[in-house]
Amino acid sequence: MSWRTFEHQADVGLEIDAPDGPSLFAEAGLAFFATICELEQVVERTAYELAGEASSIEELLVGWLNDLVFLFETQGAVCRRIGFPDWSRTGYRAELYGEPADPARHGLHPLVKAATYHGLAIEEREGRWQARVILDV
Repeated sequence: MSWRTFEHQADVGLEIDAPDGPSLFAEAGLAFFATICELEQVVERTAYELAGEASSIEELLVGWLNDLVFLFETQGAVCRRIGFPDWSRTGYRAELYGEPADPARHGLHPLVKAATYHGLAIEEREGRWQARVILDV
């Protein structure tokens, strides 16, 4: 696990560390799912695909996390593995593996409403990528 959560008023903050951009986004996605369910209980039964574009990497990260909110809200999907066959600083195509949420098995937590731009930071430093993002819950 290359992320940690932190409290931020009524929200949840994520700090993510990864070796590259696609890994940063994958870790951010797993951190998102870990905030809404017991990730270790999720089984890789179903494949989901998402794609997005943005004008900046910051906008792309917020859009990615909000796409995950939409995936959960519309399809009830929780995922435990994420890959990026295509990724750039302004676009992605992601493959996610998980299953429909089962409240009895997945121990669902308070739901995330959206990723925010408040306090958002992404940087490359010494061969590592780090991000800080706040989720509105």
